[in-house]
Amino acid sequence: MSGVLLDTSAWIDFLRPGGGALAERVAALIESDRALLCGVVVAELLHGAKGEREEAQIGYLIARLPRLATTEEDWEEAGRLLNASRRRGITVPLTDGLIAVISRRYDVEILTADQRFQHLPVVLH
Repeated sequence: MSGVLLDTSAWIDFLRPGGGALAERVAALIESDRALLCGVVVAELLHGAKGEREEAQIGYLIARLPRLATTEEDWEEAGRLLNASRRRGITVPLTDGLIAVISRRYDVEILTADQRFQHLPVVLH
């Protein structure tokens, strides 16, 4: 699959008025039909929506962008990945572990501003 899975931090920069360089990269991926969503990112975005306007923007994106499905195996793999990270002394949130596993299964890069992804076996965009 050709595309880039956009982490919540990338979407936040894009949705913020006057977003920075990351927002420009998100816009370019949307314009080139390469922007991808997954369920956990959708949930995080809706959870953090500040008002009806932002919720409407998120709804617009959700309806139009491809979404990578999550499997039961992804949850198990995320648990294993996060356990291995914790044993190395690195604590990563469950949501980030799941996003990492989904990106690996679909063989896509992740666009993020979140430094924790540097500790996970993923390819960053």
